[in-house]
Amino acid sequence: MSVFYDSSKNQPKVGAMVTAGFTAIFGLSTALGSFYTVEPSEMANVRRMGSIVHDKPVEPGIHLKMPFIDSVDRVQVSLTTLHIPKFTVKTVDNQVITLDLNFNFTIPKNAINHLLYEVGTLGRTSIADSIIPVAMDRAGRVFAKQNTTNISGEREKIQAEVTEQVFRAVRDLFGIEPHSLQVASIDYSQTFVESNELAVRAKNEAIAEENRRNVATAVAQQKVITAQGERDAAIASAQGRAQSAIIEAKADKEKQVLTGEGNASRMNSEIRAFGDPKVYVEYLKAQAAMNWNGEPPQVMAGGNSSAPVVVPVPMGKLSP
Repeated sequence: MSVFYDSSKNQPKVGAMVTAGFTAIFGLSTALGSFYTVEPSEMANVRRMGSIVHDKPVEPGIHLKMPFIDSVDRVQVSLTTLHIPKFTVKTVDNQVITLDLNFNFTIPKNAINHLLYEVGTLGRTSIADSIIPVAMDRAGRVFAKQNTTNISGEREKIQAEVTEQVFRAVRDLFGIEPHSLQVASIDYSQTFVESNELAVRAKNEAIAEENRRNVATAVAQQKVITAQGERDAAIASAQGRAQSAIIEAKADKEKQVLTGEGNASRMNSEIRAFGDPKVYVEYLKAQAAMNWNGEPPQVMAGGNSSAPVVVPVPMGKLSP
């Protein structure tokens, strides 16, 4: 027995199931498209058929919208760090340098609609795309006025000027609030680096040669100072010896004078005791006769011997 399946009887059921599926999908899509979420770091607005729905930006949270009609535009309001790709500029001395910048900013509430719908296209990426060429232009203008050899020494001053120019431009054009700008790197051309290295090497060699000359001069000056010191010391020593000899000679002379005066005074006292020099002479002769041992007399200078000493007797009468 043959069994035939009549599909025509099931067609209404299949059609109903497909319709029910589409209806469920549409309902789910409608339900999901009826609300949207704004993150805490964002603010948003809604476009409806070419018009802006809200006069003021939408705060973070869950909000309703018309499904399939409304489009939600979001913008980040927390601190944003924008890396500006490396770009080249020419300095006043016609050298090429490459700059790498980072820019930090926030978007005030009153600037959100302006940025979303009056600057470029929609979305956060387009805002960055609008800021980057402005920052490049203002930074390039500042560096174009600089001499390449002075950039390293004037870097802080140059960065301050770049920051001021970029901040003023983005405030005026976009209404955003800039916070900081960093010149991450300044890369010089290979030609400039090589020429600068040659100049530095030549300068270092000149400094080294100057240092060698200074050292040689210092050594020579030290030798002169040493010789002068030795000469001064020798002069001082000779002067000291001469002064000492003079003092010794004066002392010896004074000693001899005092000794002579003492001897004369003694002899005068002895003669005076005899009353007459002739008597004193006779006394000396008597003393000599008494002390003579039969040997020839010996005359010695000084008074350290027992032999008689011949002393010249002053002529005339001694004073009492």
